[in-house]
Amino acid sequence: MSHMIELHKVSKYYTNKDTVSTGLSRIDLNLDMGEFVAITGESGSGKSTLLNVISGLDTYEEGEMFVGGQDTSAFKTEDYERYRKTFIGNIFQDFNLVNSYSVYQNIELSMLMCGMKHSDCKERVNELIELVNLGEYRRTKVSKLSGGQKQRVAIVRALAMHPEFMLFDEVTAALDPEMVREVLDVIMELSSEGQTMLIVTHEMAFARAVSDRILFMADGEVICEGSPEEVFSSEQERMKSFLGNYQNLLS
Repeated sequence: MSHMIELHKVSKYYTNKDTVSTGLSRIDLNLDMGEFVAITGESGSGKSTLLNVISGLDTYEEGEMFVGGQDTSAFKTEDYERYRKTFIGNIFQDFNLVNSYSVYQNIELSMLMCGMKHSDCKERVNELIELVNLGEYRRTKVSKLSGGQKQRVAIVRALAMHPEFMLFDEVTAALDPEMVREVLDVIMELSSEGQTMLIVTHEMAFARAVSDRILFMADGEVICEGSPEEVFSSEQERMKSFLGNYQNLLS
């Protein structure tokens, strides 16, 4: 049986004038429905690039990526747009909300852009607002919310169309420490909803507690992959030698 998403020797390069740099180097990765996968590593290791390639926000130059058994190598812009609308919920650290819109309007907007009518959105929008305990802020402009509240809106906006894959790109990086916990709690609650969830994070205790798999990346490569028990095992000395600043977290 094929996996929902398969990457075979996928590489991504960036060109700046006469310089070519590697974003991803020959990545092999399979993702199945319902998995919770954490991706971590130092800054510049390729974590966000991997997420962008999987979501179709970025292209790849070498290798193959299959979605539901379909080869994406021939995808055009409109194919990727359809793929993202159908399968992908992206959540970014800078929220990407419309500040002049209310909480309700921001969530509704994502549904309208996917072709739904106003009258068909109301029940789902209200359900999502209650899911993240923002009922009293339903009509509040998001410019008036805290960082943690904005991120909760961004998460349920992505969830509004029941995407198969939820992709979180360092969603707590821009938050004050006291707000990090409330956002991680929401993600933990959503992990039982059935979607495949990929999260780029430096919150190692969180990754260890909720992930089915953890990927460590360095220089555009996956240098270690396994269950939390395997990754954090004291026997993984070779993996530790790669991780530098993470070494103290693995003892």
